[in-house]
Amino acid sequence: MIPFCYVVFTLAVGLAEATSKQPSPAAASLASAARYLTVLSWCTYPFVYMVKSVGLAGPAATMYEQVGYSLADVLAKAVFGVLIWAIAAEKSAVEESGKLLPN
Repeated sequence: MIPFCYVVFTLAVGLAEATSKQPSPAAASLASAARYLTVLSWCTYPFVYMVKSVGLAGPAATMYEQVGYSLADVLAKAVFGVLIWAIAAEKSAVEESGKLLPN
């Protein structure tokens, strides 16, 4: 778990820097949501992995494991993809309004 924790910490810190560089408060808010979603989705995987370690066995354990991984994947991919689209749309709107041009 130590390497995993290091990766999650590095993601959280690295994405904090990206959040601070956004061109608008709305983009920064969306980037922050993406940051927290990334950390949350990464943290679900160890808990799902431990399903078979808490006394569950057989088909029920496999079902809970598959449902857990599926939910984690939806968070990590589909929801994150929508957030990336929203961030890109916000940045495009800022760029089109001319606020990114130097004075």
